[in-house]
Amino acid sequence: MLQIVPMAEKTEEAALLAKTEGAPDNGRVLMMTDGEETLGYVVVALEDDTLVFYGFSVSGQTDFTKAKPDPMTTFVLDTLMRSAASFGETNGMNYIRTAFPDFFDFFKQRGFAVAEDHAEAPMSLIVHYE
Repeated sequence: MLQIVPMAEKTEEAALLAKTEGAPDNGRVLMMTDGEETLGYVVVALEDDTLVFYGFSVSGQTDFTKAKPDPMTTFVLDTLMRSAASFGETNGMNYIRTAFPDFFDFFKQRGFAVAEDHAEAPMSLIVHYE
């Protein structure tokens, strides 16, 4: 069963935050698991009223700028992004921003405004209520 959960092991979370460029010490790591297997994670922080993405990892890959992600990697990235957005919305965030440029139009295809060094969107773009 697929799950997105905050990383429980704080020592491991601190190590991932430390190795993710720009991530603050008070950031969070959200894990995507399938049973015991970790499929990927996203490093985020809550800053003012914005959820900031500092990095993703899928199957150990953290740089998605060199080659277009395959369909399974894209699925994991998309699921992590949407789950992190729900986490941000639950914590009162109104906007989403990346701390890195778009890669292969991943964020642009999801409606984000894309600049040279980041992408951004209102939280309502990703988190919808009916």
